[in-house]
Amino acid sequence: MKIIAFILSLSIFISGCASSVAVPVPVAQVGDETKSCDAIANEMQKMVTAQVEAESNKDKQVGTNAALGVVGIFTLGIPWFFMDLGGAATAEQKAAKARYDRLEQMQMDKKCPATAAVSEQKNAGLPIVQTTEPTTTNANSAESISNPAKKLDELNIMLKKGLITQDEYNTKKTQILNSL
Repeated sequence: MKIIAFILSLSIFISGCASSVAVPVPVAQVGDETKSCDAIANEMQKMVTAQVEAESNKDKQVGTNAALGVVGIFTLGIPWFFMDLGGAATAEQKAAKARYDRLEQMQMDKKCPATAAVSEQKNAGLPIVQTTEPTTTNANSAESISNPAKKLDELNIMLKKGLITQDEYNTKKTQILNSL
């Protein structure tokens, strides 16, 4: 009986370390007023990626908590003390969404040209980058040729969000790399 009490006490003490700590991105940042249109667009893309990563982390944590819950049923509930119920991923996702919204407003206020069409996913409320074909002006075609990394990043996000299949991703990736 003393062993069980000791293990439970130790589990309760250690459980304080089990929760992950949220590291949300600040909505307003120093230098926002001086950002160029390109800098705003690049940071908007980073916020989309941050939201996708936070969603993935949240899904992993739910799976881990479910596994710990099932194991806890058979082991006197000890694993329950290691469940992460803090919601750090949700806080990070909300902060990235709020930052994205601020950047979008900054983009509209500066009357920046849209580099990619961004729409809201109805179920999760996450921005999804929908790439558009570049126009035939020399500046845009030179920019699209000189920035294959950005195209590959956008393509990867589309794959993660399920907007394209793995085969479509592989085909487009090959086209981008062959254009170098």
